[in-house]
Amino acid sequence: MQYLPNDTIDVLLDQFGQIETIHGDPNFPTTTDAWGGNDTVTATISQPEAEVTIFGEDDTTLHGHSRGGNDTLTVNFNYGWNAALVVGDAQAMTDDARGGNDTISVDDDSLYTNAHAFGDVVGDMSGNSHGGSDVITGAVGWRSYDNVYAGDAGGSMTGTAQGGNDTLDITVDTLQGFATASGDAIGPIGGDAHGGNDNITFTFGTEVVMTGGFGYGDSVTSLTDNARGGNDILTLEFDGVDTIRFAHPELYGDAPTMSGNAQGGNDILTGGATHDHLYGDAASYAPATPGSITGGRDILNGGAGDDQLSGGGNSDTFVFNTGSGNDLITDFDQGNKAVGSTVTEHDLINVQDYGFADWAALSKLISDNAAGDAVIHLSASDSITLDGVQTASLHPIDFLI
Repeated sequence: MQYLPNDTIDVLLDQFGQIETIHGDPNFPTTTDAWGGNDTVTATISQPEAEVTIFGEDDTTLHGHSRGGNDTLTVNFNYGWNAALVVGDAQAMTDDARGGNDTISVDDDSLYTNAHAFGDVVGDMSGNSHGGSDVITGAVGWRSYDNVYAGDAGGSMTGTAQGGNDTLDITVDTLQGFATASGDAIGPIGGDAHGGNDNITFTFGTEVVMTGGFGYGDSVTSLTDNARGGNDILTLEFDGVDTIRFAHPELYGDAPTMSGNAQGGNDILTGGATHDHLYGDAASYAPATPGSITGGRDILNGGAGDDQLSGGGNSDTFVFNTGSGNDLITDFDQGNKAVGSTVTEHDLINVQDYGFADWAALSKLISDNAAGDAVIHLSASDSITLDGVQTASLHPIDFLI
């Protein structure tokens, strides 16, 4: 077994248009049992139009029983009009390769600057490869629209690949800018691959105009075949809001699309002060056979603002705190229908924060609107509309009071 040294590398990009590629373990051995060093790489950019690429190990494929080191990779942006690609380990992983537990910081808060950061590989994970448990922090700058983060792979996950238990913390403190973050992969997760148990947090600044955060517990693209999502936590936080316009964050517990025999994880989604869209599992489904897709037991809390909540298949819990706004639940006790399952759901609506004495007190505040949908009037400014559900169909067991 070959162990590579622990290196410390500092690079300054101080020329206009400078392009640099840095490898923590250059010429990573082709042997099947090499271990990367625990490297520290720091790149500082002080001029415009500069671009940096960092690999914790090397721009290669880790295979056999190779392992990436526990690297610390940092990019400091001190100008603007820059770009960075930071990868915790390598180009790809296959066989029984393992990624390191890496720490990546790309606080790209400069104007017109974009960053891509991937905890393990920029490409695909296949075979029985496993991602490390990585920590990624990023910040979105003014008019920075191409910021992409993933806990494991910039490409797909197939075979029996498994994502690590990653933490992604993204700050969006800008009037205009967007970020996309996935706990595991940007591409599809298929075969018998599993997502890790990830924690994704978007923190928004005080003025949010043309701004957004799009979070995916497992994949930005899809879960298919026999893939399984992890038990993820996705959160939107606001540091006090002065202005909100055109900000519609979206959180998916698993992926936008689930197909085949995919199984969602048991996820916790918490919205913020804007008009959020929260999906416990996915937005669309294509089961291989009726009921072949299984949703997770998810917990959704839209936070303040007028939100749209979709639990997906299986029994989910919708939580509402005082000041929750006028929210819509699209699939209360109906999520299994979307995957063709005939199994009865038992979704729950948690309104404990409103302090109702009992079911009798709450039931007086529920009535059908003109479309025939039940509306729960929690207060003068807060309500819950249940799409496709009538008041007469609701019972005390549907609520946590």
